[in-house]
Amino acid sequence: MDGTFSQSGRVGRLSTVLGEDALALLRFDGTDRMNDLFEYRVEALATQDDLDFDQLIGTQATVEIEAHETMRPFSGIVTSAQWAGAGENGFKYALTLRPWLYLAGLRRNQRIWHRKTVEQILRELFADYAHLGDPAFEIKLAFDYPELEYTVQYSENDMDFARRLMERFGISYYFQHVTGSHKMVITDDELNLALIGERPFHPADRHHQAEEEHFWSWEPERNVTTGAVRQVDYNFKAPYQSMETRHMGDAAYPEGRIESYEYPGDYLSEDVGKVITRMKVRQERGADRRIRAVGDCVSLTSGYRFKLGGDKVPGHGEAFVCLSATHSFVSEAYGTGDAGSDGYSYSGSYVLMPDTAPMVPPKRTPLSRIYGPQTAMVVGEGEIDVDEYGRILVQFHWDLDKSYSMRCRVSQNWSGNGWGGIVIPRIGMEVVVEFLEGDPDKPLVTGCVYNGRNKVPYALSEHKTRSTFRTNTHQGDGFNELRFEDQVDQEEIYLHAQRDMNIWTLRNRSELTEGNQSQRTLGDKYERIDESSRVEVVGNIDISAGHEGNLIGAAALLPHGYEFRTHPERYEKARANWPDDNGSIRIQAQNDIAVLSGNTLTLGSTETTDVSTAGHLTINAIKRISMKASRMLSIISDASASIRAAAGVRMTNKKSGLIFDADGNVTIYGKSLNIRIDGDVKVTGRKINLN
Repeated sequence: MDGTFSQSGRVGRLSTVLGEDALALLRFDGTDRMNDLFEYRVEALATQDDLDFDQLIGTQATVEIEAHETMRPFSGIVTSAQWAGAGENGFKYALTLRPWLYLAGLRRNQRIWHRKTVEQILRELFADYAHLGDPAFEIKLAFDYPELEYTVQYSENDMDFARRLMERFGISYYFQHVTGSHKMVITDDELNLALIGERPFHPADRHHQAEEEHFWSWEPERNVTTGAVRQVDYNFKAPYQSMETRHMGDAAYPEGRIESYEYPGDYLSEDVGKVITRMKVRQERGADRRIRAVGDCVSLTSGYRFKLGGDKVPGHGEAFVCLSATHSFVSEAYGTGDAGSDGYSYSGSYVLMPDTAPMVPPKRTPLSRIYGPQTAMVVGEGEIDVDEYGRILVQFHWDLDKSYSMRCRVSQNWSGNGWGGIVIPRIGMEVVVEFLEGDPDKPLVTGCVYNGRNKVPYALSEHKTRSTFRTNTHQGDGFNELRFEDQVDQEEIYLHAQRDMNIWTLRNRSELTEGNQSQRTLGDKYERIDESSRVEVVGNIDISAGHEGNLIGAAALLPHGYEFRTHPERYEKARANWPDDNGSIRIQAQNDIAVLSGNTLTLGSTETTDVSTAGHLTINAIKRISMKASRMLSIISDASASIRAAAGVRMTNKKSGLIFDADGNVTIYGKSLNIRIDGDVKVTGRKINLN
């Protein structure tokens, strides 16, 4: 079939990118709702049976209906096109028109916004769709909104994410139409809604013929709603802060105080919580008053305000907001046998509310949820990036923008006020992240896992019986480690300190080694004991020094003395069987041993004290040397013996003596003197006196 249908002069017209009259309007119906998508269904007639749908779908189309000397456009994106069969006068097509926001519902994404207000997020989100309108959207907010530390779009399409944010903050939207375009208007104030003046009511049973748009059915209604909201939340930065808020609505009917309790309340302070709780009550109470009307107000669409005039009905003289409008239009026929009519007709049904009622969108969009844990990589500056609360930054595998999370709290094995356990995951580690209440905006790190880059400390499964806690030196090489080996006959606890190890015991410390024990210090060792020290050895004790050993007197080092003592049974055995080494104490050095005392040094034994040397023995005193025996004192030499004194020598007992004085005189005195010589006796002198 050649040619086109002319829509010139008709009440209803359809324009598309295919040309002004490539498709002629037959029928139009559909619904638009505030805070929702509109959907208009169009039945059209064409002379071609092979329209190029690739040119049509995804483009703007407009239905224009002329009524009461005004032209009302209904514009939308062609989201569906269908060949509906052949008629007597042409070929029928069915089109579906939806807003550009519908296209935003086709793009699922996962993104992170840092420190943005809801308005900033919406502008950034919708910027990708700005070419779909002239303009595609307008934001008209009367109130200020807080900067959000962290907002996640997780596995949500752009439309649902935007609507969820607007519902969260009580922000509404609707669409305004012009020929060839439509605009999304985002607002939080009913005064920003378009005002179209007065629309009268005239009842249908009076057969009123009106030359202007009017309603002929008006049915007010009331609905029971939640009357109060109570909320509680938690802020870990102020754990004892009161976070409970409650607000009562204005319902006056019985059971109008039904309360809804919600946790979490989505706020961090009580003051903010009061605002949010009040808004949620308005959300609930906004569903109380409704008017269902029918008429031919073709210019009335969702998001528009008007004043009711005409005949007296409840609400006369008041202003109302259109929440939804359902339109139905049938065009004049294009000849016989088509879907048109001899004339045209338009009717609409409307859901309204007083403009004094709360204008807060209900929460209909499901919240995004993450069910179960995920893993992520720790990111930040340097090797360790942590704040005062032990929070870290992570980057999720799904984040294509290579952004980072908010500061995430890290689960620890114990946490008290200044005590407990803490381990900070370091940059480059893979951590396990869970989400409080499943909320992507509330991540919590609960653990760490190894991967192909971060290897285990010991090769597996070779060391599968080994449990360890090994650290890594910050900005250096080395580690500290506590390790447990559970292999049978190889059980071990291993402790490694890369630098210093300090042990502080406030009371007693005991240590038992059932086998052998060895200790080695490669450097110097200093040990101080403020009171007494006792070393008890059941067997032998050997103390050896490579070069020089010094044993300093007790008074110089220890206030109460230092004692080495063998076991009593071995001690008795050593005394009775001195040649036996069991129970003996031995001090040995490769070179010298010095024994020093600040006052008195005493060597004693209950039986015999033996001082012997393979070479020379020298006993030296600055003042005096005293040798005393209770019974007998013997000085024996296998060769020669000499006694030498610079002043004098005295050898005496109680009744006799031998004196060598400093002047050279020798005196022998006693009761009697016996001299026995086997050989000769020679006495010489300058003078010899014999008495």
